[in-house]
Amino acid sequence: MAASSNLRNFRKLLTEILETEKTYVKNLEILSVRYLDPLSTVTFVTSLEIRQLSENLQEILRVQRLFLQSLKDEISKHSHVFTCDDPDGLGTMATAVSKVFLSYAEEFKIYSSFCALYSKVQDILNSEENDPLRNFLESQNETKEHCNSLESFIIQPVQRVLKYPLLLKQMASLSEEGSTEHRFICEALAVMERVTKHINAMQRLSAEFSDSFRCLSSQDLGVRDLWAERPDLDHPADNIPVIKSGYGVKEGGKMKSWKRRFFVLNEYGLFYYVSEESSEPLRFIPRNDMKHAKASTVNRHNGGLYGMFELYTEDRTYFVECESPADVQPWIRAIRRIIPRNRKKMTVRNTRDSIFYTSAGSLKTYKSGYCVKQGGKWKSWLSRYFVVNEDGIMYFSSEQSIEALGVIMKDQIQGVQEISASQMDRENVFEIITCCRTYYVQCESHGDLCEWVTAIRRLLPTPKIKLNVGDIRTHGVVDWYNIRDIVGSRTHPCNTTTSVFVFQTAVAIISRKNEQVPRDKVPVCSNGSSASCVPDLFRSLIPGDDITLEIGSDVSKDRYLWSITQSHVDGLPERTYLFASR
Repeated sequence: MAASSNLRNFRKLLTEILETEKTYVKNLEILSVRYLDPLSTVTFVTSLEIRQLSENLQEILRVQRLFLQSLKDEISKHSHVFTCDDPDGLGTMATAVSKVFLSYAEEFKIYSSFCALYSKVQDILNSEENDPLRNFLESQNETKEHCNSLESFIIQPVQRVLKYPLLLKQMASLSEEGSTEHRFICEALAVMERVTKHINAMQRLSAEFSDSFRCLSSQDLGVRDLWAERPDLDHPADNIPVIKSGYGVKEGGKMKSWKRRFFVLNEYGLFYYVSEESSEPLRFIPRNDMKHAKASTVNRHNGGLYGMFELYTEDRTYFVECESPADVQPWIRAIRRIIPRNRKKMTVRNTRDSIFYTSAGSLKTYKSGYCVKQGGKWKSWLSRYFVVNEDGIMYFSSEQSIEALGVIMKDQIQGVQEISASQMDRENVFEIITCCRTYYVQCESHGDLCEWVTAIRRLLPTPKIKLNVGDIRTHGVVDWYNIRDIVGSRTHPCNTTTSVFVFQTAVAIISRKNEQVPRDKVPVCSNGSSASCVPDLFRSLIPGDDITLEIGSDVSKDRYLWSITQSHVDGLPERTYLFASR
């Protein structure tokens, strides 16, 4: 141990570490019970980030309680050093405390998720227009002092984890160089500095990829969905991996005229185009909509024996005449390959298919009833009959109507929350936030409002697999060698950046274009940043128990081949991703 002049300062520092840790754990409990737990259930906050922060705080509390108990145990074993001069005993205690930090260093990485969410939650909680939220925060702070405010409590985890290296640095300065305790203190300091660097790196990672992680965590893992995997919406006919393609003559849905179209079938479904050179499909029939395909007995040519097949979906039957009768069975076999085995029937498929041939009041619902809705164009307030079910939200002119005036699909809903009376000059109003519009709805009472908000929140995406940045085991940029086989023939590895993220329970693959976007056209992320927000070209999530990993031979001196194979998904062929990395 250091010279006797430092013994007193060392004892004071160890006492400070223990006492401030006790206060910190107590404040975490207050933050959880007084603020975050109640905010996870209120109607006036869109609670996804709040709920995630609350869940992460429980993990932090678990770790910090164990860490505090370990500190207490080690310090109590050598408590005599606080009442007498025992340099060796104090050195032994310092070594023990350093070992506690070393044993919990890996656990402290869970702060990554909290720190990444902190800035987003701050924006939500600092909303000046949310009067109910402001009233709630004031009611929870009975003393009206800043030290008891949510702002004071919620920043403490961020501050505390960054202070640990500073405390260890002070311990190192008070210990004698070359001593056993100094070596352990310096080792603990180095490890904790790596933890803080990891947390900072995860914060930057979250700012860049949090929207992608959110979308991946809520997608159905048993389905390969086109819009989930390829959100760029760019699907020209010559840039889709093909199971089968070719020209055919299709009967129109409304006019019943027959027109020649170019068809492309892949594992997502069936596209058809004006021609093979077309840049945008006329229509896309998702595989989840398909029910059955068979050879047709219909013949549109009198006396002719032209080959035709029928494709049955939830809301329509498609009639397609092939180039020759010999093509009929190959098309049928190809389509049957991708029709899902476990298909879920939906009440409504999109905003155009909204006629039910039964009254609105007879539909199965989470909740239904009359509310007053603000119009989208004229902003007038009119009574509407609302229906919320597992597929989305529909509103009708009355309970007896068979045709919906509007449909909000489940996957369009981004949030729902109560808004203050001062904002709309009306009582008991909540907003439904979607990807393209915000709907304002007024209820008869506040109790009714709470029931509507609760029902609609059942439609919000819930993570099938939690993708918190604190759970990332490793990540990096890779060269995706077979990107053309999966994303499309126009896609080139040199024009894309592909990142692979290994979480505790899954692997995420995200690929983005390298194109330079003009400053005035840079998209803005949901977190408010724009500099690093680049749209995903492709993204996919593979559960850990669905992966086969193979390590290949080296491609060059600093590159190594490896591959991930995802097993069969709902009857589709297995998919192999071939990567190279350092």
